[in-house]
Amino acid sequence: MIPPNIEREHIIEAVQKIDSEGVPSHRGLKGFFLEFEGKPYPPKYAISLANKFANGEELDSSRFSGGPETNNFLRKLGFDIVEVSPSKGKSISPKKKLPDKVSQKGHRGERCPDCKVTVKRMLEKIYGSVESDYKVEVRTDVEEYVDTPFYQKLKEIFSELQKYRGHEDFVRKSTLHPCDFFVPDAGFIVEFDESQHFTIPRKISLQNYPPNLELGFSSAKWIAFCDKHHSKDNDPRDRDEQRAWYDTLRDFLPEIKGLKPTVRLYSNEMQWCSLNPDDPNDVARFRNIIDRRRKDLNGWVATVTLQSDDDKDYPHNERMRALSEIVNRISRETHGDGVILFPGGWFYTDKKEPRTIYNWAEKKIGDLLGAIEGHIFVCIGIDGSMGADRGNTQIGLAVDKDDIKAMGRKFHPAPQERGCVELATDCLAKEDGKSRIFELNGVKYYMCVCYDIYGIRHKNLPNPCVDVVLNLVHCFHPPGKGPSGASYFAKHGFAGASREWGCPVFGTAVFFKRDILENWPTGVYWNQGNKNTVDWGYADNPVMPKDYFYLKVKKDRSNANEDIALVKIYDLATI
Repeated sequence: MIPPNIEREHIIEAVQKIDSEGVPSHRGLKGFFLEFEGKPYPPKYAISLANKFANGEELDSSRFSGGPETNNFLRKLGFDIVEVSPSKGKSISPKKKLPDKVSQKGHRGERCPDCKVTVKRMLEKIYGSVESDYKVEVRTDVEEYVDTPFYQKLKEIFSELQKYRGHEDFVRKSTLHPCDFFVPDAGFIVEFDESQHFTIPRKISLQNYPPNLELGFSSAKWIAFCDKHHSKDNDPRDRDEQRAWYDTLRDFLPEIKGLKPTVRLYSNEMQWCSLNPDDPNDVARFRNIIDRRRKDLNGWVATVTLQSDDDKDYPHNERMRALSEIVNRISRETHGDGVILFPGGWFYTDKKEPRTIYNWAEKKIGDLLGAIEGHIFVCIGIDGSMGADRGNTQIGLAVDKDDIKAMGRKFHPAPQERGCVELATDCLAKEDGKSRIFELNGVKYYMCVCYDIYGIRHKNLPNPCVDVVLNLVHCFHPPGKGPSGASYFAKHGFAGASREWGCPVFGTAVFFKRDILENWPTGVYWNQGNKNTVDWGYADNPVMPKDYFYLKVKKDRSNANEDIALVKIYDLATI
């Protein structure tokens, strides 16, 4: 069995080790090869080596199978697996050129030609006319820009690229090569980046961009891709510097040519060819991806998952004290503006309407946030009773230092709640005059209360122009003792909603009388095209926290066990 914690970067490290040390004679290519950056590698040997980087030792080949097990594992990590031509009749040396491209059905890796065709058709559906391989007359000599306001910054980037390995003459074309796509009516280009773009020189150039340069992609995310891939192309020897410089000039097109910010898509972000340009839902998802690129996400989201023996039998003051302790710790670990997400039903007003504690919660949380640097929102859930004839209700609140900024009532019930929970009339209905959508620094957040996350998918709801979904889940019981579907929520709830709306989803919950599942993803972003959520696994999720910590939360009651909070902090700019 292949260890599930082997990730894409471990395979890439193994490939780089093969490049430097070669392949043992008995581990050469046979039926299939892993294609990476134009070279073939033995798939099973690559996994054996990758285990050394993931788990400290080379994986014995007898512990897992070649063929489907190995190939499917690598495909799920985004690698292209190609069948060796039967006419060869023998293994192929990794140092030899690739055989002719094998015709395969479906997606064909990061160089899949159908992906670029699909991207163009999607752009045409949204913007009308789109030109491929469009020639923008842009000079490549940095001295051509000596009389422009941005000359000094371009000169600085060019000099840093020269200093990296001492290659000074990497500019050999007088003008840029054609760009991938040009959208004339909207006035921007779209670049479709494969992994060879993510190099150390590219990272150097990105790190030296001026902060006010408008981009149609996240520079932080692209830098993270550079750190992850460390791609190298030494033919010619200064190819990485050359490509980084040409990419820089394309990113400066708003300054050079007055165009809108350059949008970049990464070929391995998803299987682009799985999108259907004739399906309105797929077009809407693609539009949301482009719109988000043109409006870069910023800030952070901290998710608070709790392990507790208390379901609803807890004092308000005790939960508020726990909230204060957690918020203060998060504020010490973060900088800038962000959102802290707590589980649904954090407070419970037994036999009372939730609005009876709105003012109290607003005052307590507002005073807490007023003493903290930065603009922070706290999202909490309040459950309560609406009276014997009206049933229960579940509310989500978004509170900042000033007041309650957003409010939402559950609109999609769990199967066992039908008829006993008072629901909102629809997914955008206001609650006490407030919307469930709030905005922080241009990023729009949408609050879901527990099972609402399934409503997004089951009702085929269109994205109401939001950038992030926040899901306040109530709790997961021990298996067999109540609702316990943590993985079901992640696969079909978080991932399903992200697939439907094309944006990241963050969720939290209380693990009631059971240990927190540390690998339970509290941040999810769908990048699997039309893949069914049934086939989605945690390894498919590209969202990882930049930091996390555990915090023990003491209680006022002497006979009560302390709670444990697992806090994960996500940087939106890298998603």
